[in-house]
Amino acid sequence: MSEAINILQNSLSLEKSLLNQKNLGIIRIDLEGKPLFINDYLLSLLKFNDFNEFLEYFSKDSEIRKNTNPDKYLNYLKSEIKNKFIESKWITKNGKLLFLKEFINPVYNENNQLVYIDSIIEDVTDIKIIDELIKNYQLRDLSILKAIPDLLFLISFDGVFLDFKYSSNNSIRIFSNPMEIIGKRVEEIFPNQAADLIINAVRNTLSDKQLQTVEFSLERDGKLSYYEARIIYNSDNQALILLRDISIQKQAQTELIKVKEDLEIANAEKDKFFSLIAHDLRTPLIGLTGYAEILAEDIDNLSKEEIKEYSSNIVEISRLTIKFLTNLLEWSRLQTGKIQYMPTDISINLIVQSIFQLLKSNASRKNIVLVNKTDPEHIAYADENMIYSVLNNLISNAIKFTNFGGEIIVSSRIDDNKIITSVKDNGVGMDDEQINNLFLLNKSFTTPGTAKEKGTGLGMILCRDFINKNFGKLWVSSKLGEGTEFSFSLPRYKS
Repeated sequence: MSEAINILQNSLSLEKSLLNQKNLGIIRIDLEGKPLFINDYLLSLLKFNDFNEFLEYFSKDSEIRKNTNPDKYLNYLKSEIKNKFIESKWITKNGKLLFLKEFINPVYNENNQLVYIDSIIEDVTDIKIIDELIKNYQLRDLSILKAIPDLLFLISFDGVFLDFKYSSNNSIRIFSNPMEIIGKRVEEIFPNQAADLIINAVRNTLSDKQLQTVEFSLERDGKLSYYEARIIYNSDNQALILLRDISIQKQAQTELIKVKEDLEIANAEKDKFFSLIAHDLRTPLIGLTGYAEILAEDIDNLSKEEIKEYSSNIVEISRLTIKFLTNLLEWSRLQTGKIQYMPTDISINLIVQSIFQLLKSNASRKNIVLVNKTDPEHIAYADENMIYSVLNNLISNAIKFTNFGGEIIVSSRIDDNKIITSVKDNGVGMDDEQINNLFLLNKSFTTPGTAKEKGTGLGMILCRDFINKNFGKLWVSSKLGEGTEFSFSLPRYKS
């Protein structure tokens, strides 16, 4: 079970990070062409206030994607999956045309069936507009280039900067004063590798009169910046250089690759999680069905002791399954933000009293003494339901791993502005390897109790996450054969 929880937490964490992307849009489309989610960046880019407003526009009659309704778009995505990257045109809520670059990531289930399509989106509108302007550029007519947010230079065949023309963008800090480089050679201004790229591109442009584009990086004040130079034919021995800072685009591309990898992992992990959940539920239900069938078919031939044994097994399996489902529900609601954190002043002593009352029959079956040494005056500031769940899990575990005739002590103490609560037993204990692996999700384990009780493998993960949610810390000390003590801190009540 712990492996499944690890998988889901990783998946939820990855998916949350995807939705919070600052430079990339994320949209998920189901097989009917309907969006399942869209992240805040893409909503903002398209000028929508929320997901519901976006869905209203994203109807079959809508032109949110220019000349492409959802059904056609979905078919387009399916046909273009093999190409991975596509370019699309979108219309914002206020009618502006956007050029977007989409990375298509198909998501399949365990049967290799397509279930939905994720698209990771980069806004390339500025780049496309510049491309169109350059295509329409007429010989020696520089006026159309005034709108381009780039530095514009005139350069000779042999790599000498002849003139600085226009710049409508003051954000390019590659030169303190662009006019200072006029009359200098490219290799005097740029490092050798960048200079060679630019000179070769200039000569190729002047030779075949075709646009050339080169990218290079420069280190400025200890920071690496990326630039793009577009070389345009001007005359037989002169070319125009449009220089642009593309550091933000490079960062977006790096993020896109990372998001792509994370998205694939998240989807695969989630599929694996649900597969493991199904397996972990199936196992106790098979046992439950087996005992029930024996009672139903052979009850007339069974002794009272056998009937009692099988009935007890059914009860134990049922309790275990209910506990598993309860813990799973609480944990998953916490991870998806559906459990509200509602801190109040709470009495640790009263919570322990309530749990002791609930679990006293479990303890009495093993003749275990439950001792409440918490101070009634120790008041913590935390979410009562979460802390109740934590103490319930810790005390239940202590009963599980304490031998017949043992003792469990719950105590509390003050440490600066924290309440420290401890649950100590004199049970089987743990070795160093078990302690080291206890709070590692991919190493978590479950072992039978002293009376062969079974566990869900989920309780400790739930406890740790609930304590973290309450700005506390959970830790353990234990010795094999001597017992275990779990402790957690919580903030003291607000005065």
